[in-house]
Amino acid sequence: MRILIFSDTHENISNIELVVKNEGKFDKAFFCGDGAGDCDYFESRLNCPVWRVNGNNDFFTGARSAIDTEIEGKKIHMEHGHRLHCYDIQNLCYAAEANKWDVLLFGHTHRCLIYEDQGRFIVNPGSLYQPRDGQMPSYIVMETDGQGNFTFTPGHI
Repeated sequence: MRILIFSDTHENISNIELVVKNEGKFDKAFFCGDGAGDCDYFESRLNCPVWRVNGNNDFFTGARSAIDTEIEGKKIHMEHGHRLHCYDIQNLCYAAEANKWDVLLFGHTHRCLIYEDQGRFIVNPGSLYQPRDGQMPSYIVMETDGQGNFTFTPGHI
């Protein structure tokens, strides 16, 4: 399964076209907030379901503040990050361990991050619009092998 993880578009919808051009087809997408009102458009361009959460700049989108799901027996938690003290990696690792999340997806910082801690993944796709880490706009492609093994590959446009 191929899953797009992206965040912090802040109503700039044009970069999704470059992701589609660069990456092709996805089975689903996770949007980590701040631009959740545009996810219907993203869903139409990606041609797959887009799971979305509200960010601190999303108002009246109808999206939830957090989503918990499971893929291939692994617990996935997604939220924007502003409620998680997301600038402290040890805090994120503690939250993942305490809640038994195998993968924690978040946005908010506009900085791409793929961090593994004791078999748990802490993942931030950065920003598809305004990165703050000196990089180009970014996203992450998560791939699964059908047996619960995940890989995370950063992408830039």
